[in-house]
Amino acid sequence: MSNETITNEEKSLGYSQRSVSIKIALIAITAALYTALGYVFQPISFLELQFRVAELIVGMCIIFPFEGLVGNVLGVFFVNLTSPLGPIDLISCFVNIPALYCIIVFRDKRYLKYLGGLLYAIIISIYVAIILYIALSLPILLNFFYVLIPEVILATLGIILFDIIKKRFNIG
Repeated sequence: MSNETITNEEKSLGYSQRSVSIKIALIAITAALYTALGYVFQPISFLELQFRVAELIVGMCIIFPFEGLVGNVLGVFFVNLTSPLGPIDLISCFVNIPALYCIIVFRDKRYLKYLGGLLYAIIISIYVAIILYIALSLPILLNFFYVLIPEVILATLGIILFDIIKKRFNIG
């Protein structure tokens, strides 16, 4: 597939001339990074006062949109296998898809990429607040803000980190 035949939609999803094995490796690396950070920081990664350091890896979508999305979704699945809320927390894998897509849509926009991170944080925070209400009867609005603040911080830091890597190594 030549560069001339790549459509805008394909570009937005991260298709390029990279081989399938490289794409699989990037997905595996993303999932492994998210999972490792999730397990190392597990005590602060769940419930109402969470600071999930693994959320830094959402920034991978800035460099490799498709691979970053799939790798993050897999990482969330593996980390949430150990959730104190049980199987209900595995639904978040599906919630992460549209949330991560917000980052992908704005990734090449100068300052709007941070809007993508904010939208990501809002979607995840709404989901977590609702799940905490369903599972533990915790107040939705309060928990929305408890989760939103660290999500915004970590998503923004992840976008900054991977944007620096992208520019430094002239990737993408």
